[in-house]
Amino acid sequence: MKRLLRSQFVLTAIILCVIGIGPSLALMRYQPAQAASGDWSTFLFDNTRSGFNPAETTINQQTAPTLKVHWSRRVFSHISAEPVAANGLLYWGDWSGVEHASSLTTGADVWSVQLGTTTDTCGSGPHGVTSTATIDTEVIGGVNTPVDYVGGGGNATFYALNANTGAIIWQTQLSTQAGAYIWSSPALYNGSVYVGLSSLMDCPLIQGQVLQLDAVSGAIQHTFNVVPNGCIGGSVWSSPAIDSNLGIVYVSTGNPGKSCVSTETMAPALLALSTTDLSLIGYWQVPRTQQNPDADFGATPTLFQATINGTLHQMVGLINKNGIYYAFDRTNVSAGPLWQVKLGTGTPQGSNLSSSAWDGTYLYVSAYKTTINGVTCNGSLRALDPSSGAFLWQDCLPVNALDPVTGVPGLAILGFSTSLVIVDSSTGNTLFTFQDKNTGSKFYAPASISNGVLYVGNADGKLYAIGP
Repeated sequence: MKRLLRSQFVLTAIILCVIGIGPSLALMRYQPAQAASGDWSTFLFDNTRSGFNPAETTINQQTAPTLKVHWSRRVFSHISAEPVAANGLLYWGDWSGVEHASSLTTGADVWSVQLGTTTDTCGSGPHGVTSTATIDTEVIGGVNTPVDYVGGGGNATFYALNANTGAIIWQTQLSTQAGAYIWSSPALYNGSVYVGLSSLMDCPLIQGQVLQLDAVSGAIQHTFNVVPNGCIGGSVWSSPAIDSNLGIVYVSTGNPGKSCVSTETMAPALLALSTTDLSLIGYWQVPRTQQNPDADFGATPTLFQATINGTLHQMVGLINKNGIYYAFDRTNVSAGPLWQVKLGTGTPQGSNLSSSAWDGTYLYVSAYKTTINGVTCNGSLRALDPSSGAFLWQDCLPVNALDPVTGVPGLAILGFSTSLVIVDSSTGNTLFTFQDKNTGSKFYAPASISNGVLYVGNADGKLYAIGP
């Protein structure tokens, strides 16, 4: 995948000794914990990847124009992971390979840990932690322990860290393929962690995979290969979305297979896999007539609902780099999209990476260059009718946005280039704009909004807390 951006076997006895737990005190059975109301504890808020916090009341249509920076800090390394607020702390990673847990009120680190970097052969420099953490609680040695699940920056290694201290509980190397990297952010469900595996920047390409790990031990439970053994391609840059009622995990895939003896059908594509064992339930490949030279999916699937011709459908949708947003019935992805809409041009390569947001009524989607009311726009933000993709409103942006759209009741939030904007989600009218004037500033990371504060990082290494 050619884009600016836009997240081992476990040596259990050794790790237990390192964290001070004897081998006789095994990691206990998983007991899921609910995040506190208002917390933003995983990438794009929840496993449906809605990007929407329904519990937020402090930042709203009335207070949005009054927002100001409460604090900021700089780490002198790109930030593209979404900050997540849970367990009374803010968790985020940077490209130097450091995972941070910071004070919600000052931004100062409570702990930090080095998780490594990877450098590709394209010369784009080292990439560290780009995976967004998921924070939850496990019973470890008979004790409820908050855990930070996150993809590390080096050696395709995934980590479970003690969310209070940063101590490594377990670490699992997902692949030994040269160039393997974890862009994907994890989903935690029913005692398992689900995460995608990709190459760093196509340099070199690898065999893309989806992996299921035991949340307590880190043991790899199941692996789904997007392309067959002996082939490369099908990287999973995006993050899994999960329908807990259907028991299905949805993932989008990247570059078509290469070095294969047969024609590959699951890249670029949307896949539906069983949460039990990652067995294939269904898939849909982008038609070759709609594939451009870099037509993979970089966006994470969004789960939503739509009533179409009087029938309620459980839907999943996402934009491809070709600029088309595709919307499927979750129960039958293989049947193809129920609707699709062209939102922007598919060139140059690396455009149209932004994941959509869903507030229970409308979809909010960003795309690359398009025309709105006769005006050529380098980027766009739109509200879509979930039943048809029809535009409710359209905003023209001066540049393309790479980061996902997020929201709270009445508001949609998007960063692009040096700007972060908050718009009225019913009209698209801009209520707040923050301009980062630092050299090298560019918003890649989606904003999170938790308990009256908006958190966001950018490519100049600045992390901001913004509120009334």
